[in-house]
Amino acid sequence: MNIIGRRRELVTVLLAWAVLSVVAGVWLAIDRRPPEWDHANHLERALQCARDLRAGDVRAILERSSFYPPLAICVAGTLALVLPAEAAGGAAMLAFLGLGMVAVYFLGSWLAGGRAGVAAALLFGAAPFVVYSTLMFQLDLPLAAMVALALLALLATDDFRGTGPALVAGVVCGLGMLTKPTFALYVLPAALVLLVRGRRGALAGAALTTLVAAALSLPWFGPRLLGLGAQVDARAFAQAAESLHPDPFSLAGLTFYPKYLGYQLGLATVLLVAIGVVVAVLRRQWFLLVTALAPFVVLELVRNKNLRYSLPVVGALAVLAALTLEALPDRLRRMAAVVLIAVGVVQVSAMTTGVPPNALLPGLRTWWVPSVVPSRADWRHHDVLSLLERDRRGAQATVSVVPNYALFSVSNFRYYALRDGFDIQFVRAWDDPPLGIDYMILKTGDLGPSWTAEKSRRAGDRLAADPNLARVYPVIGEFPLPDGSVASVRARRIPALTDTTPAAVAAAVEGGVRRRLGEVARDVQGLEVQLVYDEGILAGRIARAEIRAAAATLGEFTRPGTSSLRVSDLRVALDGLLVNPWSARDGGRFEPLDVGRLRLESATVTIADLQAFVAGLKRFRRSTVAADGDALAVAVRQAGPDVTARVRLARALDRPFALSVEHVRVGGVPVPDALVNWVVRNFDPTPKIASRVPFPVEIGRVSVGDQALRITTIPGSR
Repeated sequence: MNIIGRRRELVTVLLAWAVLSVVAGVWLAIDRRPPEWDHANHLERALQCARDLRAGDVRAILERSSFYPPLAICVAGTLALVLPAEAAGGAAMLAFLGLGMVAVYFLGSWLAGGRAGVAAALLFGAAPFVVYSTLMFQLDLPLAAMVALALLALLATDDFRGTGPALVAGVVCGLGMLTKPTFALYVLPAALVLLVRGRRGALAGAALTTLVAAALSLPWFGPRLLGLGAQVDARAFAQAAESLHPDPFSLAGLTFYPKYLGYQLGLATVLLVAIGVVVAVLRRQWFLLVTALAPFVVLELVRNKNLRYSLPVVGALAVLAALTLEALPDRLRRMAAVVLIAVGVVQVSAMTTGVPPNALLPGLRTWWVPSVVPSRADWRHHDVLSLLERDRRGAQATVSVVPNYALFSVSNFRYYALRDGFDIQFVRAWDDPPLGIDYMILKTGDLGPSWTAEKSRRAGDRLAADPNLARVYPVIGEFPLPDGSVASVRARRIPALTDTTPAAVAAAVEGGVRRRLGEVARDVQGLEVQLVYDEGILAGRIARAEIRAAAATLGEFTRPGTSSLRVSDLRVALDGLLVNPWSARDGGRFEPLDVGRLRLESATVTIADLQAFVAGLKRFRRSTVAADGDALAVAVRQAGPDVTARVRLARALDRPFALSVEHVRVGGVPVPDALVNWVVRNFDPTPKIASRVPFPVEIGRVSVGDQALRITTIPGSR
């Protein structure tokens, strides 16, 4: 095709992108809906990336998330340096939409000609789920754009025989991996087709592409490589089971993606895709067929089903649909093009304005298109944040957001707090008791998905059923919400007891400690509980609580399947303990509300008991721990290469203890000192422990000897 014709086609694609951008821009200007869950989380990370960029802190950018790479997030973060956060997120999505449409155009042009390329780009851009994704700051539309670009770059390698194009393909694939770890799922089948076609002549180019992609993505993936498999498994299966997704081999699981294909692509496009498959087979377009269909094999086997996961295939499916149009006679093709443009306009209008109204499709029982009519409703996040800011008066505060409702959850509160400069820590619904919680945000009515609503409901029911807990967390503000529910804010306020003595409260607290100890300790021998207190205990303040035991078995026994650890010579001190004195007086209950610091001052654990504890941890069941001089010899047995190391435990300021590791080997191969942290971070439990414990934890000096691990008091540390 001549340059003028190619330019005209590209201008058509860009004009279509401009129209879609205007529609999205108007929608984003009108809508005031809070960002939901991952949408809010990604916007929060984009703001964090913007701050890191200002500070020039590349290391912080690379370490922010354990699963989501930084490319798309930091594109929005870069835009957030000059735009408001939501506008930056929207602009980033529109940029990736444009990239995707242009890449699909060139992909279609390469495989079926320029007219097919234009049709494919328009079908991709106007696909209902693509339009929907443009309005939400998620990583799947950027991933779809990078997949289309990578497929184009791979085709340009001439079956991996061109060195320069192979290098470019490596750069694109590396950037794709930095968009989302699942990038390889959508690109690898196409790469294998080219490798088979190119035979021996493709090996050098394929190796070059792989090496460049690996080198570019290594700074982010390297430190996470050993733990990424467990992360993917948790998201693909464990979390899907918790969310009640159907078994992948059930009828509901196997038909999920086919059932929603019209909802995702548009009904007319699905018909064209079905015919396009036949056309591609007749024309032996194996590259396109494998690219469009192979990823569904893996997606069907994964229990976690979501249309976001099949979005990166939409570009290839759009090219298949364009093959059908290209195979039609000229007159029919022109008529079909007019019909498709009209259908696309109607689809976008139905989604973004509600005209025509959405409808359920008979038989499939799915909606015709996603509905995202903009909303001006105020969910009162800023009012709640302003109340918290006034009430805390500059003090540090931890706020539990009890509901997990899409528009009223911890995710959007965290994002708004960061965006608006409120230095407040937000956590999810509290466990009983509300330890370390300064404020609670609750909501009546719908509390979110069924698999999280029960915990949110328990917290609300607990406050309703226990007047002593409600007394120390009085309501300081209520806010009507657009769904007809009411949000309330409770603050920790402990009125002092006036009708009893400090000694009586202390006796009640001590008795409550003994009764409640069964939640974390069993087979306790020689138990001693000692409180250091004054008149402040009438308001719940205890200077120090010390718990000693000659021996005990420790564990989180309220959690099913917990691993337990036998300990002797145990001494634990709680400094700055805050309890609910009303619960102690009326029911003899020990209800801790805060701890200034917990210190594990003394403990002895035999190596045999430590091994039994490790074997009881789900992730480390086949792992071993043994004494090795003054250190522990640890061997982590796993599905991949085993990891061995000598480990010492040491005190730390930001976590209960730190791991000092040496002689690390992966699969028997020594790991250079500079890369030790890449390995250790995937097995180090201390960051997770620190995130779960809402107060500082310290331990004494740790030593290993005589087949035991000992913690002893450091002189002068009290």
